[in-house]
Amino acid sequence: MSDDHTATARRLLDANTYMTLGSADEDGRPWASPVWFAAPSPAELLWVSAPDARHSRNIAVRPEISIVVFDSTVPEGEGEALYMEATAAQADPGDIDKFADDWTIKDVTAPAKHRLYRATVQRWWVLDEHDERVEVQLN
Repeated sequence: MSDDHTATARRLLDANTYMTLGSADEDGRPWASPVWFAAPSPAELLWVSAPDARHSRNIAVRPEISIVVFDSTVPEGEGEALYMEATAAQADPGDIDKFADDWTIKDVTAPAKHRLYRATVQRWWVLDEHDERVEVQLN
C-alpha cells in the first residue's frame, strides 16, 4: 500500500457526495442503489432513506453491504473508485447532525418518511495503475 493509494481513497471520499450501495435480500438477490451520503469519518458513512426502500429492507435482513464511491464526471480511462466492505443499520436519529445541517431528528423519526442509516466500514480498496486491487487503511 502506498501513500498515493491512501491519498486517492481519502480524496474520493472527501470529494464525492453519492455512493453506490450494494445490498442483498434474504435469498441473496443483489441490489445496487445510489444514495447521497456524508462521511463523518472514513469508517462511518451516513445516509437517509425510506425504511421501505428495497436497499433498506435488504439491510434489515442482511446487514453486510458493499459500497463504491467514484467521480462519474471524469473522461473515459481516468476513473478512480473507492471500494468498501461494511455493515449497515439504522442509526441513532440523534446522529443526524453528523449528516447535514438542514436535516433534523423530526425528519428521521416516525411519522416522517425517512430514517438515518449508518455504514460501518471494515475494509477499503482502490485499483492501482494495473487495475489490481490494493487495500488501504483509512481508520
